[in-house]
Amino acid sequence: EAAATLLSLLGPREGSVRQALGGSAPCAADCCAAVVECNATAQAVCMAECGGRWDTPWFDVVLARVGALGAPSREAATSHEAPFFQADRNHIMIIGAMAGLVPAITDGYAFSFQTRFTNLVDQLVWNAFASNSDRLQALLFGSATHRGVEPLVRSGQTSTDAKVVTAIHAIAAALPFFLPEAAGAFCAAPAPCFLLRPTIGLEPRLAAKCGSPLDGYPGVPMADFDPEGGEWAVFPPEKAECLVEWHAEDAPGPSGLGQVVAFQLLWHRLRDGWNSMGLDGGCEGGPAYCLPYAEGRPQYNPQVGDCLEEELPASRL
Repeated sequence: EAAATLLSLLGPREGSVRQALGGSAPCAADCCAAVVECNATAQAVCMAECGGRWDTPWFDVVLARVGALGAPSREAATSHEAPFFQADRNHIMIIGAMAGLVPAITDGYAFSFQTRFTNLVDQLVWNAFASNSDRLQALLFGSATHRGVEPLVRSGQTSTDAKVVTAIHAIAAALPFFLPEAAGAFCAAPAPCFLLRPTIGLEPRLAAKCGSPLDGYPGVPMADFDPEGGEWAVFPPEKAECLVEWHAEDAPGPSGLGQVVAFQLLWHRLRDGWNSMGLDGGCEGGPAYCLPYAEGRPQYNPQVGDCLEEELPASRL
């Protein structure tokens, strides 16, 4: 089953997996990427070469290999005798984005929920890649077939730059809905995605036009969730039409495409039985009791603790 799902994501299977993924070097990949650090004037020239809408912003990749990957020096970061030279700016962008998420993912959640978070991020990245390809298919949890589906939008771009930039915007758009604790650190300096300044959460114009992935929420308890069917198994056609129109007319670049990718995936993942918003099963106790992912916080129980033994003075009763 897993192998069949994977093969379905590659689309028409002429050629190799490498050809299906269609990797390409970042814009200005070799610009100021030597042992000796360039001066500000030369770096400005590199930045100008990557000023296109779908380009990965330029930064000193050698310096990033030293800082992010732990290369001991610029010499080691550029030498072919060590593996560091293989990491280009797109690798660093993805690594930097994940590094901003890891502390929130690993802090305070059970392992099964940590796996869920990383899976959701991986899915956002994959669907962003599919939207910037000729043949890759998206995967939407909740699909009755568990097979790849045609992305809502294909950008007409196929570069790895376009794929990575769209993925960063998609993760940023989704964060408040599944891991709000990470929103502050996700693209804070010096993370490379800081250069993109992605919108955290939905763009107000998109929400005004197409609503929210939460429209019609809450979902159902995990015990009652049916991934093979039910009213949330199919993305609403009217939402799909609205997203496609909004992207074409209001935000045709990678930031808008990332928003579309996040919106569609969140529609399904917020209703997958994991109590993402704390309201599954009709919880009405307010934010103090209806915590998102309450089941994934094993240390949390509002009915247990020293405070229950506290004796309040009569004046406070």
